[in-house]
Amino acid sequence: MLQKMSFLIFRSLLLLLGVSFLSFLLIYLAPGDPAKNMLSAQGIPYTQELLEAKRIEFGFQDPFWVQYGRWLGQVLQGNFGLTYHSGSSVAKELAFYFPHTILLALFTLWITLVMSLPLGFYLAYRPESLGSRLVATAVTVVNALPNFVLGIGLMLLLALKWQVLPIQSSLSIEGLILPSLTLAFTMSSRYIPQLEEGFRQILRSDTVQGAKGRGLSDRQVFQTTIFPQLLPLLLTLVTLSLSSLLGGVAVVEYLFSYPGIGRMLITAVTNRDFPLIQGAVLVITASVLVVNTGGELIQLWLNPKLRKGRYLHEVSS
Repeated sequence: MLQKMSFLIFRSLLLLLGVSFLSFLLIYLAPGDPAKNMLSAQGIPYTQELLEAKRIEFGFQDPFWVQYGRWLGQVLQGNFGLTYHSGSSVAKELAFYFPHTILLALFTLWITLVMSLPLGFYLAYRPESLGSRLVATAVTVVNALPNFVLGIGLMLLLALKWQVLPIQSSLSIEGLILPSLTLAFTMSSRYIPQLEEGFRQILRSDTVQGAKGRGLSDRQVFQTTIFPQLLPLLLTLVTLSLSSLLGGVAVVEYLFSYPGIGRMLITAVTNRDFPLIQGAVLVITASVLVVNTGGELIQLWLNPKLRKGRYLHEVSS
């Protein structure tokens, strides 16, 4: 187990290093003079002498490998540089925006599970009922809608017509509801069919039939047999969803003016604020790798077969 854990951590660090190299390379190859971009973003009129001074100050005239090595060394010390637009610390900007995205992701995930688990179980338990057909139809419709269209619809209905929620997001519970609902409806439309299939297979299994035959109540069967068997599927869904949410759901954050890292990244791209873009990409990649690696480790812990088989060849090679 310890050997496999070391392999997963080493793989994640290698991927993070690769992403840092590619992101820096793309920024380096981007058209335009970084010195001009920096001065223009700050609204400073520039002369040729000022441009040369900025290039020397920030090392823009150095070869690519020198610039990348210097930047990577600073990042390892927690220094992501300064933003072009305001001249503030990139690390401080990321420390402000990224926790907001974490909060949105966790709140969205909680709403998704609250909606998806009972509906997925209901569809599997009562597949031919009228309610199941209605739920399945609603899931199909929501799954076909882009999340920004769903978000606009919720905004028009809940914020403008009924006026029960603020149209612009904030860090309060009320401000979180609209963007979280938008994301949760979209995610639930994908969760529910997979949970339905998972529940259906478990309900047909000999383990569940044996538990019922021993006289256990439906609640006891669910707690002791059904849910433990569903846990690996649920963990996979949660890991993938959390990775996507932490990646910055830029469109939804921008639509509701939510102060998350996705909205920040859109603004940084618009302003050509390259240090902020590089820092955001690195932090997002690191968070996704942490979630995915953590999910794989939990899967290994829950499933002894995976510990013995799935990663054996990878580790040994």
